[in-house]
Amino acid sequence: MARFKHLEIYQSAYKFTREVYRVKLTLTKNLKFDLGEKTLNSSLKIIRGLIIANGTKDRIKVLLQISLEIETLWVFLRMLFDFQGISRGEFEVLSNLLSNVAKQNQSWIKWSKEQVNKEKQ
Repeated sequence: MARFKHLEIYQSAYKFTREVYRVKLTLTKNLKFDLGEKTLNSSLKIIRGLIIANGTKDRIKVLLQISLEIETLWVFLRMLFDFQGISRGEFEVLSNLLSNVAKQNQSWIKWSKEQVNKEKQ
């Protein structure tokens, strides 16, 4: 098992979470403790999920849960933008980072499914 810190998806998720935390600190009080906190918690769930997925043989279920968390984050980011908690530039940065995590997660799901199919044969 590779150390999770060496996984590119972990590094991307960490960068995203770090940026979410930075943005959360600048939010207004109402947004910070509602939507900001939910966004940060959701991004931390992704990191935790990646660590778990890397350490288990049945990782597809965990990776699918990560996909759902990513979809939730898309909604949170859009709401933060719509409520003017983040600027267009911040939205673009966060969107690009999250998109990168989503692509890597989908690739990992695909690879994991291929491995399961190979084992069945």
